[in-house]
Amino acid sequence: MSLKIAFLASGRGSNVQAILNEIETGALKADVQCLISNIPEAPVLQLSQSAGIKTFCIPHRNLTREHHEAQVLEALNAFDIDYLVLAGYMRLITPEFLEHFQGEHHYRVINIHPSLLPAFPGTHAYEDAYHYGVKYAGVTVHFVDEAMDNGPILLQETFPRYDEDTLEAFKARGLALEHCLYPKALKLLSENAVQFRYNPISKRYYPEVIHHVPC
Repeated sequence: MSLKIAFLASGRGSNVQAILNEIETGALKADVQCLISNIPEAPVLQLSQSAGIKTFCIPHRNLTREHHEAQVLEALNAFDIDYLVLAGYMRLITPEFLEHFQGEHHYRVINIHPSLLPAFPGTHAYEDAYHYGVKYAGVTVHFVDEAMDNGPILLQETFPRYDEDTLEAFKARGLALEHCLYPKALKLLSENAVQFRYNPISKRYYPEVIHHVPC
């Protein structure tokens, strides 16, 4: 099926561009309903507008989190959305916001994080992993839940950290993996290639990928 998605983004939009590239080639069957950014100067706004996407800037400055989220939801409610895709969205999302995207077994909100969660959560994951001295780092695509950088993991892949790596080279290798992994995760959802299994110990459902070719 063609997946109906909306983006929340705060920065350059490189993951947005990677997803749009896969849609353009036909590798990913998806229809972008809109993009919303909370940062007026974010380059992703120009990227989105140039791609012909319905684009909104809803700044969060001087607003309570609840007021800002109400404005975001008002914009999103005009569209039919299967999944809300976070692409460098630098705002924590409240449980009240997530309830508007309740699915059968998970919230219909998906995020990408530049580490092998649960290791190195937070906003400086590449830097934290690099300075810790990891031999392998990675990227995680996960469904969002009420906790930061948490939620059921859909896909994870690793990349090596070489002895001669600078931080910039290390981050570039990770970003290249992000640009491969995020479209692949959305492709799995569009192809109904994800099943959910119930774990009686944790009393939660977890995604199980039927088929996936690694990046």
